[in-house]
Amino acid sequence: MMKTLVWPLTAMLLMTGCISVDSNDSVTNELGETVSTETLTLNGLWDGQFDQDGDLRVLMYQGTVFAIDDSQGYYGSIELENSTQIATLSLTAWAISASDDTAGHYLADGTSLTYDLEGLVYTTSSTDDTLVGDYENDSSAGSFYLTDDGTWSNNSSTSLVAGEWTAGDYSLYVTSLGSNASIRAISSATGGCTFDGYLTPTDSDYNLYTVLITERKNCTDYNAVNVAGYATITTDGELEFFIHDTGLIYYMIFTAATSDTTTE
Repeated sequence: MMKTLVWPLTAMLLMTGCISVDSNDSVTNELGETVSTETLTLNGLWDGQFDQDGDLRVLMYQGTVFAIDDSQGYYGSIELENSTQIATLSLTAWAISASDDTAGHYLADGTSLTYDLEGLVYTTSSTDDTLVGDYENDSSAGSFYLTDDGTWSNNSSTSLVAGEWTAGDYSLYVTSLGSNASIRAISSATGGCTFDGYLTPTDSDYNLYTVLITERKNCTDYNAVNVAGYATITTDGELEFFIHDTGLIYYMIFTAATSDTTTE
């Protein structure tokens, strides 16, 4: 386990450096793909469904997509054509292979499916932005519908995430260090799953934090060293994590601890 800030801060710089501005009309996303700056208008948190069924949670940032629903996790890219307001998404999906429904932690990995989506961005003065269209994967086809949850323009700061958060057997402690925050989670369950790392606001004007988990160990579902992702605060005030590693998506959500919350 890392004992100094040198590697975590360096890794943060390298990770955020994966998203760079190439010119006035394009950016390079986490996948190394060039996407138009119009695509950045889709940055945000979205809720929706495939085929009018289930609950689909989506993060879009700089042309990269993270998503989770009741059965799968998704990772890939999105590109918006400004003249038509047509968005195309290319996603890899993995089935959820391990879950803690009480804690709200889900691992999606294993055999993958490829999803191709095309949708129209629909905006009115009285409704949140929506993205509606159709999809195809390796074995089926259908429709999808997404609605922007409206939290993207909320501010971010380490003071907003500092404190204790809980999820099932987990307690997550966040300490503000100024420009970033140190995190450590412990579980009271047998086996003692723990993880630690850092949160850094990507931009104080937007509701998004870069995540670096320096070490996750003694966990029955997923263990790793130096993995990256993002965190956000939901409309319900919960702290939500999207972690991407090679061939998997890991999702976590925590609730702010109340004054009468006790930790074993």
